Amino acid sequence: MAHPSSHRLRVLITVACLATAALSGGCKKVQADRQLTAAEKQANAAIEKYSAASAEANAAHQAVLQSFEQANHAGDITLYKQALREKVLPAMDAFVERLKKMPTETPELKRIHGELLEAYQQARGEIDAFERDLQGVDGLGRFADIRGRLQTGVRGYREALAAYYAANKRQLKVDARAPASVTAPAAATPTAPAANPPDGVSATAQ
Repeated sequence: MAHPSSHRLRVLITVACLATAALSGGCKKVQADRQLTAAEKQANAAIEKYSAASAEANAAHQAVLQSFEQANHAGDITLYKQALREKVLPAMDAFVERLKKMPTETPELKRIHGELLEAYQQARGEIDAFERDLQGVDGLGRFADIRGRLQTGVRGYREALAAYYAANKRQLKVDARAPASVTAPAAATPTAPAANPPDGVSATAQ
């Protein structure tokens, strides 16, 4: 027959083990809650930084718009090509570099922003080739395909960004200065070639 003190010891050990197990489970839950809270805080902080940086990125995009405006006022194809080479492409390079420096401090934000960066890098390369291959007015129509692909990429980025903001209880505010969409180019003539610029980044949080 077991000694009473021995039985009480086993009971105490059992109770202690159950208490430890319960405490451990509780700690895990608390830890998970803390991680969730930390993740939410990280996302909100990332959104704040991204939104603030978007103002500077939009300034760089305005330079892209202005460079296209200059190109579209060129008097002939030669001057138009020159404006693309000397104004538009450098402005796009500066914008792409600005996009590369945007703070993306969560995996989701990095992935979403990467879509915009990829779209602009692709468009930059396509405009480079467009300028080199352009020989006359008939070739201006090719720009519509470049613009369309970039517009699709920007639209996908904005939709994904808006969803990410909403998931973190924030609202994406589109800068009214940035065009909501890219309109079709005006009819191009030998004295007035036209190719409208693409959308930019706009990510202000509310």
